[in-house]
Amino acid sequence: MSNIQKWDYFVIHINFEEKGQAQEKAQEASNKLKGSLSKEFLEKEFPEQFKKVDPGLHPSKQLQIILNKIGEEGWKLITTERIGNLLMFIFMKKKNEE
Repeated sequence: MSNIQKWDYFVIHINFEEKGQAQEKAQEASNKLKGSLSKEFLEKEFPEQFKKVDPGLHPSKQLQIILNKIGEEGWKLITTERIGNLLMFIFMKKKNEE
């Protein structure tokens, strides 16, 4: 039997966009089409791609709920890393040796 401590790792990521970015994307798409399709037309015809998001719970409260749930399962937050629009949360806990 080995005395080496073993670890399990768990990673979650949060994709975030600045407020108003959906409307900006619609305007960018319209600009790429040289105005042949308006921002308003794109938002109406492609609502899933350019939908306005209801903010719901404040992001800090959402994160608190998630972190508490993961903590209850024994995971410890080790670090966070940002990669583009992704914020990675890296957790670890001692591996169960059965």
